[in-house]
Amino acid sequence: MHEFSLAQSVFDTIVSIAEKQNVKMIKKVILKFGMFALVQEDQFKFCFDIVKKDSEKTQNTILEIKWIPGVLRCLDCQFEGEIKKVPQDHIELAPIFKCPNCDSFSTEVLSGTETIIDSLLV
Repeated sequence: MHEFSLAQSVFDTIVSIAEKQNVKMIKKVILKFGMFALVQEDQFKFCFDIVKKDSEKTQNTILEIKWIPGVLRCLDCQFEGEIKKVPQDHIELAPIFKCPNCDSFSTEVLSGTETIIDSLLV
């Protein structure tokens, strides 16, 4: 479960930002996850609720998550477009993306793997 280490990293980053800016309390944090980042939203929220208790600045912080679509490019047919779901083949290692246009496995992910702290409301 990488959600806990990810939640801890987000927590450490927002607390560091708050300390540098002399912020007393973070009311809300907005995160953006790529569809291909393989983050389970419910698990991440659960983990974040645990780690946010470690600081007075974040004890009451509200978490909002937005999702970035996954975009794939096929190196064979030049298809480029949004992929609605992560393939389940080899999901335990890394998903293998097949072009929805020509079925080629010669693809590259253009977006959808990001994890971004979008904004803090203080």
